[in-house]
Amino acid sequence: MAKKFFLCFVMALFLLISSDTAIWADQSQIVILLYHHVIPNADYKLYFNTPWVVPAETLESQMEYLYKNQYHTVTTDELRSLVYDKKPLPQKSVMITFDDGYLSNYLYAYPILKQFGFKAIIFAITSNIQTKDQDYHPDQLDMLSWMEVAASSDVFEYGSHTHDLHNTGADGKTRFVSASLDQAKADLQLSLKRIHNRYLFAYPGGQYNANLVDMVKNSGVVLAFTTNKGYVNQNSNPLLLNRVTVYPDFSLSTFESVVTCNYKY
Repeated sequence: MAKKFFLCFVMALFLLISSDTAIWADQSQIVILLYHHVIPNADYKLYFNTPWVVPAETLESQMEYLYKNQYHTVTTDELRSLVYDKKPLPQKSVMITFDDGYLSNYLYAYPILKQFGFKAIIFAITSNIQTKDQDYHPDQLDMLSWMEVAASSDVFEYGSHTHDLHNTGADGKTRFVSASLDQAKADLQLSLKRIHNRYLFAYPGGQYNANLVDMVKNSGVVLAFTTNKGYVNQNSNPLLLNRVTVYPDFSLSTFESVVTCNYKY
């Protein structure tokens, strides 16, 4: 009887461990998705062939795919544990990010993400965040207000996309790259202070150099995001994290290949 009980106990323990491993198996690599402006199909004609504008209906179908396929949306704390502590993520993990801080992220992306229980990050240009709520104009690039930042914090984490050094000059370089190191540092520190987040940053235009990366690190940033194509794993540089831009012409099968880390560049 004791032997039979012991065998049953061992089998139950094996099944429990196997089940836990199946759910929390080592995720060798994940994709960090990058979106910008999200706009309803009815207004999309204003931005047709603009690669950084995605119809809201497309975003919804992609989030529905993630939900139906039981994907987990990674928080920055979890990503930090992955790249610093080598702590594995759940199977079917994906991170969702938005750059710039458009009002459309609050009007359209926020309710879609909330509907499916997903989390995401917005990297905002803090000088563009409005002190009052703005009306939506489909033909303009309206920006978030501080009230909308606060109201959406149950879904979005917020990080810096510089304070006022995002724009690109005639030479194709962002002002963050062209500025002196002291100017870039002052701008970054102001932005991080205003967004009340000391460790999240996305390089504007995906542009950087070795001196800027060192400055970003010395400013207390722990996770910094590029626009370099590729996936992220335990050995990724936490200050040069890859992201995959989601383009408006992505079919659902293309999106599936991206989130399963099978997309060929």
